[in-house]
Amino acid sequence: MLRILLYVAAVVALFAGAIFYGGNAIGAWDPLPPAPEPPPAVKLSHHEAKDKGKHKDTKPSASAQAPRKTAAQKVFVKKTNAVCRVSKSEVQAVLAQGSTSTRAGVLELFQNLKRVNAELNDRFLAIPVPPGYRDEVAKLRDLFAKEELYFDSMGRALQSRDMKRFYALNDRLTDIALDETDILASFGAYACDISLSSAFS
Repeated sequence: MLRILLYVAAVVALFAGAIFYGGNAIGAWDPLPPAPEPPPAVKLSHHEAKDKGKHKDTKPSASAQAPRKTAAQKVFVKKTNAVCRVSKSEVQAVLAQGSTSTRAGVLELFQNLKRVNAELNDRFLAIPVPPGYRDEVAKLRDLFAKEELYFDSMGRALQSRDMKRFYALNDRLTDIALDETDILASFGAYACDISLSSAFS
């Protein structure tokens, strides 16, 4: 569900690449390469680029303003943000308990991250969806299904030591996560946009 899990997968790849190619289980990857920087949370649309040329004082018309949220929609956003906030500590707990000093440890850590990701998806999908948000949540459900298939493929790539495929799949998974983040941000669920740096602070 959350971008943080995808970037943690990339961090696992950094460890795994050294373990699988480097010879020594621990010393081969000393010092550790810097963590990858996350991309922007929301992609710029063509409309936003055109809007930059407009005068600053131009006020949006009443029809251009976002409609007010219903009480049910506010509850949905609040619960979604709550799921996203607790995810940070859950992922940190998985990382703290994991070991990257051996190939078996990397595989186990990745499987644990995959499990947490699926649990977070299920927790979000259990939130009652109010009218007005159902189409977007249906899109998220489809993205979650694709995301979990990619996690399965990444796990197989790790198992077979195919790091080139692992990285390629992680790139595709990142695109899916950005689409998820855009939809969640459209609800106002800004706690779901978690950067890699905040995950390890």
